[in-house]
Amino acid sequence: MSEQTIQQINVYEYLGKESDPLFNAICNIQQGYSEYIPEIKVTLIKNQHGLYEMASEFNHECYSNKEDLYDCVSEILNYSSLRGI
Repeated sequence: MSEQTIQQINVYEYLGKESDPLFNAICNIQQGYSEYIPEIKVTLIKNQHGLYEMASEFNHECYSNKEDLYDCVSEILNYSSLRGI
């Protein structure tokens, strides 16, 4: 018997992240403004240095580009939805 791993695939892996409203929101964040994602209680910010920040009550990470921020937030959202959070 072989062991299989079940994974949920994000529809935007097929359509492309350019079709994802999350990616578009990240791309449209202006310096000094933020977007809040209530599902995971995270605020996305583009700071004065052009870095993308992800801030929650317990965590604060910076990313040099919007693609890395998108990948991280997508992973958290997918994990949260699989756990039913």
